Amino acid sequence: MKLEIRNINVSSILFSSVPVVVFVLGLLGAVITFFFTPSPAIYTMTVFKKFIAIGMYSLMYTLLVVALLVFVVFIYNFFTNIVGLRGIKFDIEEINQE
Repeated sequence: MKLEIRNINVSSILFSSVPVVVFVLGLLGAVITFFFTPSPAIYTMTVFKKFIAIGMYSLMYTLLVVALLVFVVFIYNFFTNIVGLRGIKFDIEEINQE
């Protein structure tokens, strides 16, 4: 079975698990950055300031990545719907399980 994606709904990006996954990845990156990476600027920070920095880093990372994904969806929809280019095609093979 061949399947082609011609349009991606923006709300499927915004109201799905994608922002939560991006937030968790940002949280992991922030913990590594603020607790395990040696930097002279981070040594002077208290633990409370590090936790605030981790939260702000994760929120900003999530906002930027989700905004980038929404922009990519708009560009994809523009080229597939208005310009008329082909969308992403999948060739799905059905397997009979008995």
